[in-house]
Amino acid sequence: MKPKALALPEFVALCAMLTAVIAFSIDAMLPTLPSIAADLSPDKINNAQLVLTAFVLGMGIGTLVAGPLSDGIGRKVTITGGLILYIAMGFWAMRAQSLEELLIARVLQGIGAAGPRTVTLAMIRDLYEGRRMAQVVSFVMTVFVIFPSFAPSIGAAIIATTGTWRGIFAAFVVFGAIVLVWFNLRQPETLVPEKRQPLSVQALWSAFREVLSNRMVLLYIVVMTLGFGQLFAFLSS
Repeated sequence: MKPKALALPEFVALCAMLTAVIAFSIDAMLPTLPSIAADLSPDKINNAQLVLTAFVLGMGIGTLVAGPLSDGIGRKVTITGGLILYIAMGFWAMRAQSLEELLIARVLQGIGAAGPRTVTLAMIRDLYEGRRMAQVVSFVMTVFVIFPSFAPSIGAAIIATTGTWRGIFAAFVVFGAIVLVWFNLRQPETLVPEKRQPLSVQALWSAFREVLSNRMVLLYIVVMTLGFGQLFAFLSS
């Protein structure tokens, strides 16, 4: 028996906000790069672009951890932990006094953001299947794709309002806190205890082999890697 779900409109909106954490954290940063370069790396202004690369690196590391972790301890605690880490690193980045310190905070923030981004899809799978699942994922991905188009404008408005690039990290903290409170107040756990899988190297290796044995999945991975690879290469350079 599947766990009780929120009303579909609210659930879709909540999932969209959970996945939008990634887009907001990358694209809203673009207008801040000149200010960060002038403040923290005036002699090597191109190094400021590493602020984006560091976040993507953390997101990639976190993605490998978040999924198996949520299978073992539950979706809600994994997403909550990721958001808490994301918010804490936003505070650290806001107060960073060197580019190196900022980059460390961004890697860890990316690891935290991978929690809601990855586990949200697993949460949808817990509750829906077939056409309904495809519909929910389509709505969520629509927001994920559209959000980056106006995120830089939001970032520019925040800088204009606060007068500093540090204001964008304050916005990340506020956004993360809103999503965290909303999620914990309204969304119940979707992975019932009897369906959880204990964390083990053997189980992870078995799942990894299963993925690699599916030609369609491999093709999808290649296509997605090429698509997102050129996107992040462009953003980072």
